[in-house]
Amino acid sequence: MSFAKSSFTARLIEANGFDPDDFQRWIFSPGMLFGSPDKWWGDFGRRDFPHEGIDFCLYRDAAGQVRRLDEHTRIPVMHDGCVMALFSDYLGQAVVIEHDGLPGISGKAISIYAHTTPRAGILPGVRVRAGDIIASIAGKGRSKANILPHLHFSCGQPSADIVYEPFVWNQMRDPGRVVLHDPRGLVDWPSDVLTPQSQMIVMTSFGAVDQA
Repeated sequence: MSFAKSSFTARLIEANGFDPDDFQRWIFSPGMLFGSPDKWWGDFGRRDFPHEGIDFCLYRDAAGQVRRLDEHTRIPVMHDGCVMALFSDYLGQAVVIEHDGLPGISGKAISIYAHTTPRAGILPGVRVRAGDIIASIAGKGRSKANILPHLHFSCGQPSADIVYEPFVWNQMRDPGRVVLHDPRGLVDWPSDVLTPQSQMIVMTSFGAVDQA
């Protein structure tokens, strides 16, 4: 799939008052990437299912330090569309948006912003434009896992007869309802992937590792 490049990162930087010269690169653990079978937190064990999207959490600043987004980070939508559903996930809520006319998608496309706290007024039927703030990153909620607050982003092509109400996480991984695509190609900013050794160091520094 070839989503058009968005201005997502630039808009996120602006919406949150970050210094654009200090936000150098996105940093991904291997387990944050699409299709990964592994966790990037806790015991670094296996996921129940391959990862359905990409997780935005870490970035490197101009001094070379790895920093993270937190539960106050405001989230701009990447592309024009219409909110079709909201549903609860284990860290917060997910916002499901349907799009028309995205390059690389024949017909409609779907994007899902998960582990969020939607802003007031983001409800099914509301149309959004690229750059609108739709939510902020949720905290850990009731989760007992040592997982950092983060934005999970999925995208793909919905079936012609998809029903959005109700819509739950398992429907996202059902290829009869949604054909998921790797969203990493739309990341509009430089990015690096940590090695397993550096992943352990970084996650330990943020307290995202289970202690035996």
